[in-house]
Amino acid sequence: MKVYTVGVIGCGRIASLLEQETHRGNPNTHGGCYDYYHRTRIVAAADMSDQRRQAFGVRWDVSGLYKDWQEMLDVEDLDIVSVCTYPIPHRDMVVAAAQSGVKAIFCEKAMAVNLSQADEMIDICQKNNVKLSINHGRRWDWQYRKVKELIDQEYIGVLQSMTLHFSAGLANNGTHYFDMLRFFAGDVQWAFGCLVGKGSLDPQGSGYFHFQNDVQCIVNGAYGGGAQNLFELIGSKGRIAVTNTRPPQFKVYVGNKEELFPNVPEGWEINTFGSGRCVIPLSVEEIVNGLDLNQDSISTGHDGRAALEMVLSFHESERLRNGRVDFPMSNRDIRVLVRNEDFISSAVPE
Repeated sequence: MKVYTVGVIGCGRIASLLEQETHRGNPNTHGGCYDYYHRTRIVAAADMSDQRRQAFGVRWDVSGLYKDWQEMLDVEDLDIVSVCTYPIPHRDMVVAAAQSGVKAIFCEKAMAVNLSQADEMIDICQKNNVKLSINHGRRWDWQYRKVKELIDQEYIGVLQSMTLHFSAGLANNGTHYFDMLRFFAGDVQWAFGCLVGKGSLDPQGSGYFHFQNDVQCIVNGAYGGGAQNLFELIGSKGRIAVTNTRPPQFKVYVGNKEELFPNVPEGWEINTFGSGRCVIPLSVEEIVNGLDLNQDSISTGHDGRAALEMVLSFHESERLRNGRVDFPMSNRDIRVLVRNEDFISSAVPE
């Protein structure tokens, strides 16, 4: 079977360096998952930092190392490109990669800094028949998929409402949790929100989502004392609760009785978040299968855009003095996660 060649743009934490954190299950990076899966081979990587770039090459046995990511795209014959940088350059990198002849792009979240950029990325990939996937990793987690399955089967009855508690920035980490809300309940109809720490790069915030199927969701994402990201999904007959312990805990109740949440099948533990895994091998396997069968992954560019729109709706609501924001949002240019253009990550190999 075909082995797909891979190039990685950005050799920082999510690309490789998280593998050196002992509390995390491995593989937990783009590099680690491509190395783990037998049908992908990393042949090139690009990073402005000589130290990170060389460490990446040593760790994953990669000889095609570049300081300039554009040069990498021009020189290498790549099937898949992973974009592992902070969000500002995502648009330029995805557009260039899609025009370079690659077949698939695996882009970190948040996929862009505004909706206009996200739309450009989706459009260029569609025009060039490139599969665009966004790393909202819980979509590949066996347990979160089981939650979705139980909801769809109406195991807890008809889903009626949800709550989410977390303590993190809306765009960097909140995007994961918002993506899960949409994974469980479908598309949002309208929202309102309130930011905390408005002067920060990535404010926290709280608010409300009203979904097209009339599911209601309260979000508590303000500063708090070690708040766990807790999903509570309430149906007409029961509820499901998810807490962000290590490993996460999944509990299901029908009526007032706790039922046994299904155990992870033997051999599938590597495709769960377990001990803090961020990227799981199933994401890479699905990208490859998608190329074989001309299918999209479970986390497309449209899904990434929808999660970004949820984040931006809180920012837009704040701008409107905490007013209601209807979807689709009319303001496609409000921005998040904006750094200086010359920003260089301080993440270094040990």
